[in-house]
Amino acid sequence: ERRSAPPPPINLIIRYEDQLRSCGNNELVTIGRSPECDIVIQRPWVSRHHATFTISNGKARLVERSSSGTFVSMGSGQEVYVRREDILLFGSGVISPGRRSSLGDAQILHYEIVSG
Repeated sequence: ERRSAPPPPINLIIRYEDQLRSCGNNELVTIGRSPECDIVIQRPWVSRHHATFTISNGKARLVERSSSGTFVSMGSGQEVYVRREDILLFGSGVISPGRRSSLGDAQILHYEIVSG
C-alpha cells in the first residue's frame, strides 16, 4: 500500500514590534508576560504564559491557554475570540492577546505562513 506523501514543510513567521520569530515543524514559539517566553508582551491583560504557536503535521496552530483569551483575525478580517482552546491558522493575519485589535492599546502580532 502506498503511504501518503508528508505535507509540504511550512514556516510560521511571527512579528511583534521589532521582534521577529520563526516557527518550523515541531517547534514552539511562546508568547506572554513572563520573561521566559519567546515573545514577551508586558501588559497587565496578557497572561504570564498566554499562548503558543506550533506547527505539526503541516498545520500551524495557536494553542491558547490564557485567562483573558486572544483575538485572531485571518485574511478575511473576521475577528475570532479564542480562550483555552486551539485554533488552526491559515494564510496570514493578526493576533491580539487579551484585547480586541481595534482598541488603541492592543498589542498586535502579525503572523504569516510561508511554504518551505
